Amino acid sequence: MMNGKAGTARYRLAGAAALLAGFLVCWVNVAVGIVGEDDPANLGFFGVVVTAAACAFVARFRAHDMARAMLAVAVVQAWLAVVILTAPSTTPDGARRVMIATTVFLTLWLSSAALFRASAKQASARMAV
Repeated sequence: MMNGKAGTARYRLAGAAALLAGFLVCWVNVAVGIVGEDDPANLGFFGVVVTAAACAFVARFRAHDMARAMLAVAVVQAWLAVVILTAPSTTPDGARRVMIATTVFLTLWLSSAALFRASAKQASARMAV
């Protein structure tokens, strides 16, 4: 089912980065809330994790498609930050927390995308030989 694509170290690191990002989004959000405690805007961050899961499923966990999927998740994460930061109900402290969290999560999603892309290139180079 995996067709050998899970065997590369880059693929595994990419998957680990994506799982870490999803775990951290949920953990931080449940523990203290990213925007602020009891702020309904926090629910949007769970939507990012659902988006990541849906994109991975649609990509069928193929490295090339997973790179695009993680890039799409990073776009959703950035879009969510823009929406929350421009909302009139966001406090200055909430805005600071959203900026910090979004920077961390974008780094993880984009790192995952880059590693999946590298894994796909490595797999296609092996196929050419």
